[in-house]
Amino acid sequence: MGWPGWGVLLTTWRPSWVVDVLVLVAALAYAAGVRRAARAGEPWPLGRTAAFGAALAGLVVTFDSGVAVYGHDSFGVHMIMHLMLIMVVPALWVAGGPLELARRVGSPRVRVLVDSLAGRIGRAVFHPATVFVVYTLVVVLTHLTTFMQAMAGSPALHHLEQVLYLGAGLLFFATALGADATPSRPSFLGRFALMMLAMGVDTLVGVVLLLAPRTPFPAYELADVRVGGAIMWAGGDALMMLLIVVLARWWVRAAGQGPELGPWLESARRSALGLAPDRDGDVDGDVDRDEDALAAYNRMLARLHQGGR
Repeated sequence: MGWPGWGVLLTTWRPSWVVDVLVLVAALAYAAGVRRAARAGEPWPLGRTAAFGAALAGLVVTFDSGVAVYGHDSFGVHMIMHLMLIMVVPALWVAGGPLELARRVGSPRVRVLVDSLAGRIGRAVFHPATVFVVYTLVVVLTHLTTFMQAMAGSPALHHLEQVLYLGAGLLFFATALGADATPSRPSFLGRFALMMLAMGVDTLVGVVLLLAPRTPFPAYELADVRVGGAIMWAGGDALMMLLIVVLARWWVRAAGQGPELGPWLESARRSALGLAPDRDGDVDGDVDRDEDALAAYNRMLARLHQGGR
């Protein structure tokens, strides 16, 4: 089956009861957390609530619309499902901050569970290298191997693939966006680099499929495979660039609260001012709000002034 057309995708709807029930439960739990935060005098940001609601709406569209109906038989539609599950829904979900909300207003048991992510295993799982490797392996192995052909004849593998996309996306953007209560939050420069590397993976796979001389998956026509490659290349890069722009806005906003340059550059700033690292060798302290740092900066200016004279 080839590309069914946008009109068919937008007008074909079929409920997926399991997903719909899970979405409803998540919505009720999140709404209860927001209400509890308001009662505690700590209103939850409206933007985060809107992002989480959009993530849930994205799940409904992915599993109830023509994307789900034709996503198994059409490679192009399958690629739309891929982007929804590995990029759109995870990015919105992370921006909604459900873990941070649970940490603030959850029961003691829930808070302990969230805080347990800061352990050694959690730091390893959410490490930038780990999330990039997982993202790369999922994207490459499901599109440039025989997995896609096997998936075309197996609904069970199709559902497994959906879980892999969603899991890899949540893991990746929890670290790349750094907007939720995860143990690994790289500097903004590190997050930009992580997103650019992931965009390179999407581009590579999309271009390979778009320029394929013959269909790599006999279950799908060559024209359909090329449509899927174009969607992955153009759509994936466009979505990642949009997220990079959002991250840049967060960086500009954070600049008003002090620069976030990363441990190495922050260490260089402290060394230039003649300051030792923070206690325990930590260099994450805010130099611009450190009284010793300000005094050292004034002494450095005085030395430069004396040298100029």
